[in-house]
Amino acid sequence: MKFYRTLQPFKLISFDLDDTLYDNTEVIRLAEQHFLAQLKQESQLHELTTDIWRDWKNKVAQQNSILSEDVVEWRIESMRQLLAYHQKSAVEMTRILQSVMDVFVEWRHKIEVPNQSQQVLNTLKAKYPLVAITNGNVEPQRIGLTQFDLVLRGGEQGRAKPHQDLFHQTAQQFGVQPQEILHVGDNLIADIQGAIQANCQAVWINQSGKNLRDFSDATLVPTVEITDLTQLLLLSA
Repeated sequence: MKFYRTLQPFKLISFDLDDTLYDNTEVIRLAEQHFLAQLKQESQLHELTTDIWRDWKNKVAQQNSILSEDVVEWRIESMRQLLAYHQKSAVEMTRILQSVMDVFVEWRHKIEVPNQSQQVLNTLKAKYPLVAITNGNVEPQRIGLTQFDLVLRGGEQGRAKPHQDLFHQTAQQFGVQPQEILHVGDNLIADIQGAIQANCQAVWINQSGKNLRDFSDATLVPTVEITDLTQLLLLSA
């Protein structure tokens, strides 16, 4: 555990989800794989590749950067534009969008949360309100994470991290000052920079094996760096 700033008393803990409470790498790979297969099958666009799909998403993001902060709506709008380009009817588009999103969401939630994460959350839940602040589209309840008093998703309830919206909403909803929020996450930009700029405290969970100085895009240091989620229990002792 490394301290970069003085840890102040906190009254609430917020968590990122993906790659903080569980490993998301294989989950998202499989979800994208099954998503693309279903999209090709339903649309009969057999020439569709991962690169082509990525290009469509990037095009939509360039058109509307705010929309791209909501990963669900961004995906749907990218599909809609792709299908319209290939002259699919409105009826076809509705059917395809529903079918493909159903498959993606199903695979997106095939997540096994480690027992360690569950145990840490259960212990902290006895002392603090817990909030999930995510830029992803996972619904915590669907993967057995029932400990959260509030779930905020970037693009849906406010602008995505590192924007300050969701941190400030959390403070307002629970009647605490931003500096009384301890945010835990793996991403030095979205989580750490976002939390610090919102005047919250930030715990960086670093499971990369690298040092902070190895991340050249990190402009703000966390309050604390940990390498294991159980170290949070030492901060709350």
